[in-house]
Amino acid sequence: MKIKTRPSFGGMKYRTKLMAFFLLAVSTIMLASLFAYLSSQILMGDTNQMLKKNLELTVAYSRLEKVQNDIEIYLSTSSSDSLIAFYNDSSSLNENAAELLSEVSYTERGIKIKNVANMILNYLDKAEAAINEKRGRNISAYTADYEEIVKESDYITVYMEEIMSRDVIDSSEKFEEISVRQQNTSLLNDILIACVMGFVIAMIILFSFEVTKPITRLAGYAQRIADGDFDIAIQPDRTSGEIHTLYSVFASMVVSIREYVDQIQEKRRLERTLSEEKLNNLKMKNALHESELLALQSQVNPHFIFNTINIGAKIAMLQGDRATCTYLENAADIFRYNLNGLDSNATLKQEIDNVVSYMYLLQMRFGDTIRFSLEADETDSELMGLVVPRMTLQPLVENAYIHGISKMEEGGTIRLRAWKEGKLAHIEVCDSGSGLPPEQIESILNGSPEDTGDDRPHERGHTTGIGLDNVLKRLRLFFDRRDVMWIDCAGGLTKFILVLPLNYEGSGENVPGADR
Repeated sequence: MKIKTRPSFGGMKYRTKLMAFFLLAVSTIMLASLFAYLSSQILMGDTNQMLKKNLELTVAYSRLEKVQNDIEIYLSTSSSDSLIAFYNDSSSLNENAAELLSEVSYTERGIKIKNVANMILNYLDKAEAAINEKRGRNISAYTADYEEIVKESDYITVYMEEIMSRDVIDSSEKFEEISVRQQNTSLLNDILIACVMGFVIAMIILFSFEVTKPITRLAGYAQRIADGDFDIAIQPDRTSGEIHTLYSVFASMVVSIREYVDQIQEKRRLERTLSEEKLNNLKMKNALHESELLALQSQVNPHFIFNTINIGAKIAMLQGDRATCTYLENAADIFRYNLNGLDSNATLKQEIDNVVSYMYLLQMRFGDTIRFSLEADETDSELMGLVVPRMTLQPLVENAYIHGISKMEEGGTIRLRAWKEGKLAHIEVCDSGSGLPPEQIESILNGSPEDTGDDRPHERGHTTGIGLDNVLKRLRLFFDRRDVMWIDCAGGLTKFILVLPLNYEGSGENVPGADR
């Protein structure tokens, strides 16, 4: 999935930020360099202008001296070379004067320069007139002109020296001013360079923190995930487009890992539940096999015995012995009930009928020392139709007799009650025997089979061989709950109370009908 970056400034890409940073730094440096360049150009221009003015005046001063020297040579020698030199130098001086006039300004110095230029031009006119009178051999005239131009040359020279002296003073002041400006410019350039360096250093530090800080925080998230903390809340980071994308991808990866871990944990939980169910089923099968083995050990060819008892009952009935017939019929019912096997279930009504037959045999054997009472509404179809593991009540009644009243010379009473309370069925087997100490009750409900005391060899002749532990295990596995049995021993009565749900799911299966 392609993750879009935010267009905001905080989400700007590092490439864009770096380009902007370098452009800004280069622009600042260029501005500083341009300022320095312009400042130096201005200083150089002022300096050149000052030197140029001095140079023009110095050149005019020098050429004036040469022209004056040419005139003196020609007037004294009348040589052609001196005449030619006069005309050349006078022409150059004339150009200097014209140039001075063209650059005249209305300042004190400009007015003086203008005066000098005009005096030079006037001087040249008189010098040329003196030269012409010399060439015309007018001695008196050129002598007078010569005296005049000497005076004027001296005056011009003195005037120009005053101007040049003043220019030297002004140049010194100007040079000092230029030096100050140059120092200020250098100082300003240094400040600009320092600002640029500070800006670059600040941007480098800012970029360093901007890059390393979110990466360091992201490394912390990764460490917490490595430690098994998948419930961390990753806060989005909008430092740059790349970091924002990195955080978004990392957050998506954490969510995927958390979902994957949840799936693995759920799979493990289901596997554990399935293993527990398999273990419970295996325990159930082992308990059934154990019960069946114990039941088989208590039987010796039950079908042969059952048929023999039936035949004996019929013989007794034919001979009019009603008591013997009833005794054998009850014995046959017990054998027939056992023949269905412990791997099948039974209704509460079938269990009660089996207990009634069993108690009839005991009462016939031991007489009035054993008293039995039954309290149950056999018309309540819901209660009587409660499905329980086969051979649940008879072992409880056997235990009440063997460990309760069989040790008492005066005998005792066994009572079987069944009633409903809400959605629960209560089944109570009570005896008035010797009772049970609290530690033995605790051992029966939470201890090992050896602690129940129902597996003694000398007492097997009275029992089916199915102990309380076996009954308790099968009930807990059948109803998938531990609180199926309570034991109360008080007031000379010992009560085994079964509390079972009336409409437990899974019950009602594998319940063969009564085959009387």
